[in-house]
Parts: sequence; structure tokens; C-alpha cells
Amino acid sequence: MAANESGRAVIEKGLARLGLIDSVGATFDPPPGGQCPPAGCPQVFLYALHGYGGHGIGLEVHDPAQYYGPNGKFGVGDVFTVEPGLYISPDDFALLPDTPKNRAFRARVAPAVEKYKWIGVRIEDDYALTDSGLEHLSAGAPREISEIEALMRQPRTELPGGGRCGAR
Repeated sequence: MAANESGRAVIEKGLARLGLIDSVGATFDPPPGGQCPPAGCPQVFLYALHGYGGHGIGLEVHDPAQYYGPNGKFGVGDVFTVEPGLYISPDDFALLPDTPKNRAFRARVAPAVEKYKWIGVRIEDDYALTDSGLEHLSAGAPREISEIEALMRQPRTELPGGGRCGAR
């Protein structure tokens, strides 16, 4: 990824390659009252329900109060996640108004939506802002398919909160 390339652009390129959107920047006609630019809603919005940002992590897990303070900036002690997520749901297309542009879009992406339907991908990368800078809390988490599969193959008899599998 180029240093100046946004997360949204990376996601759009991948969705276009999979046939889930027409191209980077492609749009659909919004539902009545939809909050989209005059040119239409970006097609990527159908799949990126959480946007491209994240949220604070606090006592309530999704704790936005941390960085919505008077200055609108993070402070030392704030913990937050960056969580891009993609969710492929054919149901989302039912929300689109029946316009020629939307009918054509649905027809073009229908095979890809069918192929990938009900798949969701979500990666949460957690950070803490400390006196000495930004600490990447999830740096050691497995990310590649092979790493995750290897971890899942490892026998686990003790549960994370204590206790043992199968024990009563």
C-alpha cells in the first residue's frame, strides 16, 4: 500500500477485484433521504458497515467518550481499536431503490455476491496511547490464514478464564 493510499482505496480495489463492486469510486443511487453525495453512494458502503475507522475501548467496550472530549483528540491513557470490517449480505441490496443504475449494478455483482454471501471479515487492531507514545497492543496476534490455522490446531485443555474443557 502506498503511504498516501487510504484504507478505503485498498478495500475498494480488493472488492473490485472480487467483482463485488464495479470499480474504485463506483456509486449506486441512494435510498430516499440517504446521506450521499449528489453523484451517489460509494458501492463499497454496502459492505463496509463500520466504515474505515474504529472506536475507543473502555469499560463499555465500545466507548466513544474517550476521544469525543472538548478538544476531540486522544489523550494519554486512551485505548482504541482500528477495525475495518467487510460483510457480504445479499439482504443489503434489498435496501437499494429500484433505479436503472441500481438494477444494472445488482446484475453485474450478483455472481460475486452469491459466491461470497454471508462472509464477514473483521480485523481489530488495538492501541494504547501512553506517555512514551503509541503501543500496538495486538501486534503479536496471528494475521495470516496459515498462522490462524496453526493456532487452531494446537490442543487447548485450559479455558482462558480458568477451568478445563470437558470438566464439570
